[in-house]
Amino acid sequence: MNTHNERITELVERMKQDNPEVVALFLDRKLDDAALVSRLREHFSAVMQQHYPKAWAYYTGEEQTEQDYYKLMSTSMAHLRMMDYLDHEGEAFEDGNLHGRKVVSQPITLLRKVLLGQDCSCSVDFVEDMAHLLAQLSGVEDRDIPPRSKVLEWMERHPSGLDQPVIAWRAKNKERIVELLVERIENQTKAGSFYHFKQGMTKIEKRKQVLLWWKEDRFHLHFAIRSADDLNRYLDYSMDEKTLGIMHEAEQKGIPIFATPYFLSLIDTRPLEQQERAHSDEAIRSYLFYSRDLVEEFGSIVAWEKEDIAKPGEPNAAGWLLPSHNVHRRYPNVAIFIPDTMGRACGGLCSYCQRMYDFQGGRFNFELEKLRPKKSWKEQLALNMEYFRNDPYLWDILITGGDAFMSSVKSLKTILDAVLTMAAQKIEDNKARSLEEQYAPMRRVRLGTKIPVYLPQRVTTELAQVLADFKKEAAMVGIDQCVVQTHVSSAMEVTPETKKAVRRLLDAGWAVTNQEVFTVAASRRGHSAKMRKVLNDIGVLPYYNFSVKGFKENRELFSTNARSTQEQVEESSIGQIAQRYHATIRTFMKDAQNMVEQIDSIRQGDEIPFISPDRNTLNLPGVGKSNTYRTIGITEDGRRILRFEFDHTRPHSKVIEDMGFVIVIESKSIARYLNQLSEMGENVSEYDTIWGYSAGSLEPRSPVFEGTTK
Repeated sequence: MNTHNERITELVERMKQDNPEVVALFLDRKLDDAALVSRLREHFSAVMQQHYPKAWAYYTGEEQTEQDYYKLMSTSMAHLRMMDYLDHEGEAFEDGNLHGRKVVSQPITLLRKVLLGQDCSCSVDFVEDMAHLLAQLSGVEDRDIPPRSKVLEWMERHPSGLDQPVIAWRAKNKERIVELLVERIENQTKAGSFYHFKQGMTKIEKRKQVLLWWKEDRFHLHFAIRSADDLNRYLDYSMDEKTLGIMHEAEQKGIPIFATPYFLSLIDTRPLEQQERAHSDEAIRSYLFYSRDLVEEFGSIVAWEKEDIAKPGEPNAAGWLLPSHNVHRRYPNVAIFIPDTMGRACGGLCSYCQRMYDFQGGRFNFELEKLRPKKSWKEQLALNMEYFRNDPYLWDILITGGDAFMSSVKSLKTILDAVLTMAAQKIEDNKARSLEEQYAPMRRVRLGTKIPVYLPQRVTTELAQVLADFKKEAAMVGIDQCVVQTHVSSAMEVTPETKKAVRRLLDAGWAVTNQEVFTVAASRRGHSAKMRKVLNDIGVLPYYNFSVKGFKENRELFSTNARSTQEQVEESSIGQIAQRYHATIRTFMKDAQNMVEQIDSIRQGDEIPFISPDRNTLNLPGVGKSNTYRTIGITEDGRRILRFEFDHTRPHSKVIEDMGFVIVIESKSIARYLNQLSEMGENVSEYDTIWGYSAGSLEPRSPVFEGTTK
């Protein structure tokens, strides 16, 4: 008997023991498949109404607030999922992981075949998920929320880039990379390079010169690694054969490779057995190394965010008409602005990049000289600002890319000056309008960047001064929130250089918030909690915890939504901000210079290790962010089918309100996800409650991000 059949036999025996009453219905040959579905629906409807009335009310839609969601415990949530499975038995769904091919959800039919010992196309992963469901239905498996002490214990497993042992081994990495850079500069043949050694310099002098250049952002961009072989060389030939092979294939297929010397110094190149904490840099590695799935899909990747695709004169998926490719929009009150500058590049390419579709199409790239603004950019910038000026709803602009801080200081100042002019014009325009006809004045400006992680040297005193000047002038035109949004996904990314960069941003009066990307490595127990604490220590407010979005190309990195919900309930919750502080924290964003002290006042007052104003969420195609979902089906290979509602706490366009639900088929099963954790050295028994998280509710937006802005 092969392992596959042995495991299924084991699971069947477990189901018979855990839930003999329900298994007996599946084994009743007097019932055909349709009659079985009908009988199960009758059975579970009666049980829910009698024993789990709150779950029944949630199922029927009578009670579906966030407060109602948290009344659902493991057994009642299992009944909710079973009813949803029954309602959608036999239904076909388009699977974005299979380029739109339809898959059928038929958990009842498939499970019956398994229990009857009949041939079945389903996988062990499917059977395991169903076995857990039956155990939850009978109460054999229940949900035990870990105590705070356990979460603190998990947090301690994950080091920070500010820890002295980490700083020490990274210093050795830097020394090794500096030697390689000295050699590279010595051997360069391009005449007139800004970075060259003067004739007669000794080795020691050359090394000192490179150490001086190391402090300059332009140096790291100039000497960024762009090939698989160079990447391996700068990582001390530590890449395994499989990874190196994939990176070679990626290079040949046209997937950019771009890594600064600084960022490469953060990677632990020592063998695992020599590392103080094995796999501690795994989340950082997740950015750098591409997966087989990504390489295979590159060239046929479709845009996950459908609203980002727009044709002139035609509304996008969210119903908005846009002035150019520079503006992306899904909500009434905010739009993304992507300038035609070096901001269409990044300090590095994350393997899970949400704009990989644009890199695939060549709209984003790392040809930095070619990305300098064209003569026509001034007119294009004015056109885009007119769009914001003449829209009655927009009061929030998110300048991103790419990366907002990849724009030169001069280019960024030009953009910010244009925003100031537009905001002033919008106020002036309102003077000619009646009270009922007033357009929303600009209130918030945000800059999206990962530079504090990839290249903190770029946050110069010159850049900070431009931001400080803007902050002062912005207040005079009604803009009361200036925010830098970073993308940190691990405490290991927070280095002394990052801390210094963040301090400069805070001193310039800009609040710094963070959007974590919840990859497999970042989803380990206590990992996000530790990251929140370290970010709090340097004055950063967690804002969002994003599940990796995208289809098959991101499968390797995708952490299932059940784990995101588990993290929200079991780990993030220990940093929940008490209601009595809500009025206090509304002022935090306007007093960025004192952010560290403000955060500490809450942590010390409530004796909590971190504050967690962030929301665990997924960016849905077309409708924006939400984590309000139900598991309505499952594929034969164990991938859950989720039905999301849009975020009802914020305004949407009429198109979105009429859209209703969005279906997402996950790219991997829970079993496959747990196996990945095991390969990273995790004890998967610590994740046992994950199987019971089959529904979620998006947390309300924290008052700290509302401030005085409405």
